[in-house]
Amino acid sequence: MHVPTPPTAGASRRQLFAILGVIILFSEIATFEILMVYPAVPHIAEEFRTLDVAWVISIVTLAGATLMPLIGKISDKVGKKRVIMALACVFVLGSLISAIAPSFELMLVGRAAQGALVGIVALSYSLVRDVMPRDFVPIALGVVATGIGMSAVAGPFIAGWLIDGFGFRSVFWFLAVYVVALIPLYAVVVPESPVRADRPVDYPGTVLLGPGVAVLLVGISKGSAWGWSSATTVALLATGVLMLALFVVRQRTAVHPLIDFSILFGRRFGPTVLAVACVGYMMNAHALMMPTLLQTPAGVPGVAYGAGLTATMYALWTCALGICAMVAGPLGGFCAKKFGPRQVLLASGVLFVFVMFLGSRLPTSLGQVVLISALAGVAVGFLHSSNANLVQDALPSEHSGVGSTIAGVGMQLTSSVAVTVTGVVMAGHVSGAGSGSRSVVYTDSAFVYGFGSAALVGALGVVIALLMKHGRSPATGGMRPEETAVVHRHERV
Repeated sequence: MHVPTPPTAGASRRQLFAILGVIILFSEIATFEILMVYPAVPHIAEEFRTLDVAWVISIVTLAGATLMPLIGKISDKVGKKRVIMALACVFVLGSLISAIAPSFELMLVGRAAQGALVGIVALSYSLVRDVMPRDFVPIALGVVATGIGMSAVAGPFIAGWLIDGFGFRSVFWFLAVYVVALIPLYAVVVPESPVRADRPVDYPGTVLLGPGVAVLLVGISKGSAWGWSSATTVALLATGVLMLALFVVRQRTAVHPLIDFSILFGRRFGPTVLAVACVGYMMNAHALMMPTLLQTPAGVPGVAYGAGLTATMYALWTCALGICAMVAGPLGGFCAKKFGPRQVLLASGVLFVFVMFLGSRLPTSLGQVVLISALAGVAVGFLHSSNANLVQDALPSEHSGVGSTIAGVGMQLTSSVAVTVTGVVMAGHVSGAGSGSRSVVYTDSAFVYGFGSAALVGALGVVIALLMKHGRSPATGGMRPEETAVVHRHERV
């Protein structure tokens, strides 16, 4: 079996860390997006007077998931670095549209274009595997998964300063400028992947998958308002299910399917995607609910939660999440290499279930929020590092790009479902408008049911991780045993 020589072979540790640092800085737009846009959600809802604000989050992951298989195929053909840079340009365009959007609909268009970040992050994992020395890959994946701390620690404070001082639109201006500044550095420093696989693209599959999920989620999100038995709701749900059913049929009959079901339902890869998706559901539900829970004014009649935090104060109260995620990412990579990535995923799932329980208690004090944020940060770091290693170890090198994108589809579709369903749960428990504000106030039960339903999904992920065989051995950075033997022979020579 031919093992492509990494372009960094013979490079010094300083050179390796320079390349890894630039990859991290680029992929950290995902962390910035979460830590800066999520706190802006209540302000976006107030600006556009909408209960459908969860779509500001879900449309990013939905758009990304729609194109991920296509992106994976193209990256295998032309190179991951080239595709990442093209996606960066699309992300910048989406950021600019979101920054100037005069309507909620145009805001969603811009956010959909920002879904390019999904491909950037997923391909970054695969690029690290392709260009880094094998013994460095497991830890490098853990570091890339959670970044070097700039976005994790500084992101919330930058968001708070921008939102409180200049409005939520300034967050999108920041994201655009950040990526534009990094594109030339990335072009010069990061090497291209030597791995290539020329596979035709299944365009009909692409048309059926993403739009099918989108139609289904629109029906779910609007079902309560329109009535679950209304003709429009039933038509949307039926159309979405039909499109996804046709997608499955297409994938089983196509010569070159968009998603290779033999990979997706493999004994190693399939359980990994499902377990990670269930645990990731809790992460997205937590990120959606906490800003609203803590930025709601204190003392609103009829509700027990609410701390009245500004965006800056919210960043201060919850900064433990970013700090702990920054530490837990590399630690999770080390533990995956030492003990096995499945064990790291289990730790993440158990921590997140506990975080969901604590969130359902409606925390309002600084000590409570710091504890929850710290636990969630460790869970986030462990989740991303274990996911990166589990996925890469489940795939042969020739399927690295497309396999990573399949895993990204699963994770991102789960994210879309998580924020959409959580938004639906919360929208069913509205108390009324806040005093002197255009914002909506939820009842206590909105958060109790929101955190509780997320915990049930996450508990399923823990059970799957307990049962799955894959990931019990130390992570290898994607090397098969026969590949490892080849590499070791080359090293001895």
